[in-house]
Amino acid sequence: MRASIRKYSNANADNVADADPHQLISIIFKHILANVAIASGAITRNEIENKGKCLTKAIALVGELQDSLDMENGGEISVNLFDLYDYIVRILVEANVSNDTEKLNEVKNLITEIKEGWDAIPVESRIKPS
Repeated sequence: MRASIRKYSNANADNVADADPHQLISIIFKHILANVAIASGAITRNEIENKGKCLTKAIALVGELQDSLDMENGGEISVNLFDLYDYIVRILVEANVSNDTEKLNEVKNLITEIKEGWDAIPVESRIKPS
């Protein structure tokens, strides 16, 4: 298990005690989506502090996804995901600065699509616990 995912697992032991590495990534996606949704609502209600906290969490979680990529063995897929995650972080920062819920919708759509692909990986092809 990559160190960044292990760190996330340890920090959130109550939620992921029995999760394997594949499930941990799926949980990170869920947490990103939840924080983006809360931030979007906070923008609507003009709750600037709550928006900032949620987007900071979402950005950190996307960073965890980037850190979990195997850049040595992952080839083009890892490079493309790293770049996509970098783009998502930039959009989250822009949404935070401009209070733009449309940018948050874009992030939600991108993360949802990636998560659906991730969750569709057959069990026999998933990351094996180390």
